Amino acid sequence: MSNTTYSEGNTAWVLISTALVYLMTPALACFYGGLVEQKNFLNQLFLSFVCMAIIPVQWCLFGYSFAFGPGNSAFGSFQYALQYKAGLVSLYGENLNDANPNTVPSLAFIAFQSSFALITPALISGAVVGRMKLIPYMIYIFLWTTFCYDPLARWIFSNQGWLHQMGVIDFAGGLVVHLSSGVSGLVAALILGSRAQFDPDVVNAGQTHLPFTLIGTGLIWIGWMGFNGGSVLAANGFTALAIVNTNTAAAASMIIWIILDIIHGKLRNKNSVVVSIPGICSAIVVGLVVITPAAGYIQPGYAILMGLIGGFLVHLFLILKKHFFHIDDTLDVFSCHGLGGFIGSILVGLFSQTDVNNTINNGAFYGNPIQLCYQIIGIIITVIYSAVCTAIILLLMHFTIGIRIDRIEQIRGLDNVVHGIINVEQLHAAQQIRRQKTIERQIPPITTIDIH
Repeated sequence: MSNTTYSEGNTAWVLISTALVYLMTPALACFYGGLVEQKNFLNQLFLSFVCMAIIPVQWCLFGYSFAFGPGNSAFGSFQYALQYKAGLVSLYGENLNDANPNTVPSLAFIAFQSSFALITPALISGAVVGRMKLIPYMIYIFLWTTFCYDPLARWIFSNQGWLHQMGVIDFAGGLVVHLSSGVSGLVAALILGSRAQFDPDVVNAGQTHLPFTLIGTGLIWIGWMGFNGGSVLAANGFTALAIVNTNTAAAASMIIWIILDIIHGKLRNKNSVVVSIPGICSAIVVGLVVITPAAGYIQPGYAILMGLIGGFLVHLFLILKKHFFHIDDTLDVFSCHGLGGFIGSILVGLFSQTDVNNTINNGAFYGNPIQLCYQIIGIIITVIYSAVCTAIILLLMHFTIGIRIDRIEQIRGLDNVVHGIINVEQLHAAQQIRRQKTIERQIPPITTIDIH
């Protein structure tokens, strides 16, 4: 039996955090589902849920080994495939000293990282609403996780990764999770093209289940405390710092978004104040995304500033997008996650402090401008690699098995086409129209008599 000992408190916290991050995937399903049309509601829920079937299997087969197994600075190995080393545990601990260098058992670390690998491709589903075939989508998220997410996790999350060793810092996934999924979602939307009935001037079309979006947002916010807090892999002061910064940034982003909604409404000469419910939910997510790369590396005062900056810039970008960028990134995956991850990764290069966390270097505001350069390099690598991976995978599938649902089936809706669900209200309306036409055909037309 190994002489390695683990804190029960640390292990318990990581396992609790794992459950919280797993909760975020069905929460994301609710968040996305509330923003789509009735005819695609169940399909959008399923696109997130199916990741819970595919990704944990991929992670067990070889994903974890690729990202965190023995290997070089660019790629892991198959040595931990099927997680056979991690599975060699006794009742009280691990039997292998070299299985895990962390402060928690390997299986706890594997489970926690699996939850990150799970939610990342699920984020992309919001960019392809209503127009991607189901089987190609399932193949895509498996391949994308293998060829895009796993290498990025290796390069940035793993202590052996070349970007990590260079000095790029990413506390909990601003680059690996959010920037990669945001860029991939944008590329996927470009390759698939717009929906059959896409109208960039009608931004609120299809928001038929907003209570689901509100509930999903609340659960995402709760889960994010495990997302960022669990990344410390311990229950200590850094964990508390990460959670405080997480909540503070989300709240600040929400406040600035409300203010901007009010100002924007007044500038459009509206008599009443209109605060968008989907907008506020997006603001919370933006604040959470922006703080993710910095949650354990900055003071809480900077968390407020990061939330305000992130909320302001993304709100402005969405206004510009409506007028100038008519790309059918349906649920603004790039705007919220891609742009949010970019902003957070830049700002941590400015605000990080060794006095706050001695595991990282100071940022540019504390006399170390090279850290900002490292962050920019990490951003460039993540953007290019994610875009290329997505383009290669989807284009190969497009020219072989096909990925886009045809126009007629898009109009019918994926709940019916993919899942066989019949909308009873639409069916009754169609039957009523047919009955009315039948009656009209049976009634003889009124003829006029010419009395002359």
